[in-house]
Amino acid sequence: MATLYISREDGMLGKQGEALCYKKRRTGAGETFPIHMIDDVVVFGYGSVSTPAIHLMLDNNIPLHFIDEKGLYKGCITSGRGRGYAIKRLQMNAALDRDMSAGIARSLIKSKLNNQLATLRRWLNRNRADDIALYHACEDLKKILNYLPACEDIDTIRGVEGAGAAVYFSVFGRLLRNPWFFRGRNKRPPKDPVNAMLSFGYTLLLAHVTSAVAIAGLDPCVGFIHPEFRGRPSMALDLMEEYRSQVIDRLVLSITNQMLLKTENFLPTKEGGVYMDGEARKTFLNCYLKRMNERVKNKTTGSVSTYRNHIFASACYLVSHLRTGKEYLPFEPSDHG
Repeated sequence: MATLYISREDGMLGKQGEALCYKKRRTGAGETFPIHMIDDVVVFGYGSVSTPAIHLMLDNNIPLHFIDEKGLYKGCITSGRGRGYAIKRLQMNAALDRDMSAGIARSLIKSKLNNQLATLRRWLNRNRADDIALYHACEDLKKILNYLPACEDIDTIRGVEGAGAAVYFSVFGRLLRNPWFFRGRNKRPPKDPVNAMLSFGYTLLLAHVTSAVAIAGLDPCVGFIHPEFRGRPSMALDLMEEYRSQVIDRLVLSITNQMLLKTENFLPTKEGGVYMDGEARKTFLNCYLKRMNERVKNKTTGSVSTYRNHIFASACYLVSHLRTGKEYLPFEPSDHG
């Protein structure tokens, strides 16, 4: 099973029997994809999808995601069937329960902070052993983690997460090689190439997490950390927190430090930001797909699988927690790269 990405704007994704068929031009032969081989579909820019193709995806419970030409996640079309109303009702009740919400939020943020700490430690131990600023950032993150168990409400937990993010991103630029630089996280629009890659990567990751959440039967818009706002996929954003550093941040570090892209691949916007050109998006997407298919061990569960499968497992663990009250099993991988 895989994600089908449509990146060309002059083609058409249509239906051919029980398969999806993509044609680079409106006429002529196309490439077919059996429906049972597809997890979800992501359309970039103004790529076209026919109504029969949409119906085929809805009939097979395959989410269809849309990302604009600058990498902003626009939304998705799903069948809405999931695995029934019962799970969504449990999710809604948990979101309205102060203690349950705080418990889930603590687990997710603890995992996020631990994974950010692991990223910094990896560079400190392998490449920057004499970097005092990086060392102190690791120590500060450990101290911030110690505050988390005592946090009893969502706002306090968000404050701890924000403090951890500030420490983490204050030294993220030290992990980069020239000519790449990073002077703090910014978005909408991202003002430099590294922020543009981070934003684009998080958008790709959000599409996959949203699919996993919907397929597991959860409502993507009812979260615990991120408040509901105009249909924002708050649940998917919550679950994605665990995976940001391990999947996307390390991917960006790998792409920049291996010089797989050039600064010339980033174009200015009218709003004063930058975005990735077509060549950069294609390279990034190929690297992202390889990353998602890497096998890694989750220390919490002992399971070894791809990042793609771990994300779906996390959604299922959350469903299990809502159903049975058993402890949620976070994603904290054995550090491998």
